[in-house]
Amino acid sequence: MTNRIRAGAVLVEDRIRSPELLIASIERYSAGWSIIVKSSAAQLGKELESAGWTFFYMAGEIRMRGFGLNDESRTNRAIARVADAVKRRNCNCLEISQIRRRSFLGLPYTSVVAHARHIQKSRCFQDVSNAPASAGSQAESDRPLSPTFSLSSP
Repeated sequence: MTNRIRAGAVLVEDRIRSPELLIASIERYSAGWSIIVKSSAAQLGKELESAGWTFFYMAGEIRMRGFGLNDESRTNRAIARVADAVKRRNCNCLEISQIRRRSFLGLPYTSVVAHARHIQKSRCFQDVSNAPASAGSQAESDRPLSPTFSLSSP
């Protein structure tokens, strides 16, 4: 399993709605995540674009470390932490930029650097955490983000 995880690997969340071209090129990696085996991120982006989908690249690296008894468990723990960070950003895909095996005071660990990616049909990134809960909460979304102050004297 670890030999498939390398720099450039792309993992997608299992629950995403995706075009048919993805289904043929994925293999299960871990609980809730699959790895794309027949395409690089650039190729995948082109394929998704031609199918009318958008493959977003989120700025900012995600760096996580994993400790464990062997190389595979260390890598899996680091990838699981990266996947959790990607979910918190409301994204459904990740691209691994770098994997390094190191040690600190004799304890081996694996460091993973990745970028959050997102696959969706629309060209506008849909961040569900910023969307209003329902149409009935329209008045709540019209409120100013910060309190307003008046400079006039009473």
